[in-house]
Amino acid sequence: MTERDFPNAIELTLPAGREYALVAGMAISGVGVLAGLDVDLIGDLRTVTTECMDCLAHQPSRAGRVAIEAWLDGARLHLRFRARERCPGDAAAPDLELTQGVLETLMPDVRLLSDEGGVWGIDCSMPA
Repeated sequence: MTERDFPNAIELTLPAGREYALVAGMAISGVGVLAGLDVDLIGDLRTVTTECMDCLAHQPSRAGRVAIEAWLDGARLHLRFRARERCPGDAAAPDLELTQGVLETLMPDVRLLSDEGGVWGIDCSMPA
């Protein structure tokens, strides 16, 4: 797949609730299909999407909404998750190394963005 086949980023913003992780996972799975990924990798995309949504919703300052972007850059598929409308949550600060380790079992390149309120952004990518 070339960049011409995938000229723009896919953008989706939705509530951070668990029930919306299914919607996000289905959308990102579609991006995986467009990128030509095999079924196993598409399953990993759906799982990483659910994990990222869950992570952003369970922070000291949790996401009220999550903005997701996906795009193909050369031979890499990129995903970006951002917490929007952050509000006080009841979760303790997460173990960032554990969170990153879990996500890296699904996607090879993961970057967590955090502040005193916990994780507010997750960037990940994989070969496509």
